[in-house]
Amino acid sequence: FTTDEFAPNGTPCPGVPILLDLAMRLVEPACAWLLHIALVRGRTRSRQTWRTYGEALYDWWQTLEANEWIWNEIGLAEIAAYRDRMLSRPSEHTGRAYARSTINGRLRTMALFYRWCLGANLVRHIPFTVDELALSRSRPQGFLAHVDATGGRQLVNELTVRQPPTLPRPLSPAAVRQVMSRLGTRDRLIVEWAVTTGMRRMEVAGLRLRSLPRSSEDALVPIKIDRTKGGKARTVYPPLPLVDRTIAYLHEERAVAVRRAKLREAGFVEPDTVFLTEAGGAMTARRIGAMFSTSAAAAGVATSFHALRHTYATAMLR
Repeated sequence: FTTDEFAPNGTPCPGVPILLDLAMRLVEPACAWLLHIALVRGRTRSRQTWRTYGEALYDWWQTLEANEWIWNEIGLAEIAAYRDRMLSRPSEHTGRAYARSTINGRLRTMALFYRWCLGANLVRHIPFTVDELALSRSRPQGFLAHVDATGGRQLVNELTVRQPPTLPRPLSPAAVRQVMSRLGTRDRLIVEWAVTTGMRRMEVAGLRLRSLPRSSEDALVPIKIDRTKGGKARTVYPPLPLVDRTIAYLHEERAVAVRRAKLREAGFVEPDTVFLTEAGGAMTARRIGAMFSTSAAAAGVATSFHALRHTYATAMLR
């Protein structure tokens, strides 16, 4: 990934994925598209989306090299084989079966990439076809459904698989307590922020010091967050006791981590985020997810950090 030193036109642009092949050479077409997504395409400003696109292309290029396929000479059969491999085998990274949403997401990312390559004259054809799909009448209608002239039909990528709707899987209060019982102060606070506000792990990781109020008497404290999916700021409402415990963490556990980091490294710069590692670095979304997954597995609870968001949404509906 690029760092802050990558500054096209003088503006730092960290977090752009950079792909290398087995010989440690740049995968030029993939890197060119990812740079286009990050620097030019106005609708894709989220670094998390850049990462998702990069991971999809990384997995595809691994498949190309493993099968000795040439990236700009493949056709429908090769991509269908790639899809079928994801359907029949577990992920090499997680050991779990691929979710159908993940498979379809990767196929759509590849379609975006090859369409861009066609426009850039890097390929002669797009190795995808589209099919006309009649949407189910049971699906919720959109806001402008009454002016839709398509007759309820839509063009879709022919290679995508049927993706039945799934219901949210909230955790019971007992399951949340079971997972939290194995966590320290910082990690319990992280889980509480997620389950009481619906914040994603990247949003909890990006919670800034200046977002916390100095004082408040409201039962629910309005806090504006700006490191969100899509980069659109929004307001969350954590309960006052949670905010008070978080401020206590800042003065105690976090302050100790910062002090130790300054003693260890003369040029240490304190991150502006609330939650820090023991070494004084900012907690990342991946580290938060791994922390929760490890604790859940130890507690015998099959779940993920995102289930906390479902738990919050279900509680709001009640």
